Amino acid sequence: MRRQDDDNTPKPVTTTTTPEPDTTTTTPGSVTTTPAPPKQPPQTFYVPIFVLTALFGAMFIIGPLLVRKGPNSGITRCCIMISAFCMWIFWTTMYISQMNPLMGPRLHNASLAWLGHKWGKNPKSLAALEETP
Repeated sequence: MRRQDDDNTPKPVTTTTTPEPDTTTTTPGSVTTTPAPPKQPPQTFYVPIFVLTALFGAMFIIGPLLVRKGPNSGITRCCIMISAFCMWIFWTTMYISQMNPLMGPRLHNASLAWLGHKWGKNPKSLAALEETP
């Protein structure tokens, strides 16, 4: 027994196009134009990544060239290169993690009350400050 959708005939290919957003709307007797959304400014938080990557890259390349010849020059060059890479990867990880933090600090009410007591803040006076405009 064959199912109805089990035929081997090629199916026609259909393409759908999304319509462009209409900037003009017409109503009987009037035409209104809606402005296009403003363009986004370029993202500036990538600039420090590029600058410090270039700085650590220069340290990685030029640092070993400054080592004098000697019995341990190979190990010294290797240490300089590994140090430059480790500093770069640590800085990059910390910078990117601050772009979109996952969560803020979580403190229980008892911890907040203890901090307020140690800092000399009376919880009732803090509540009064929040209520006044």
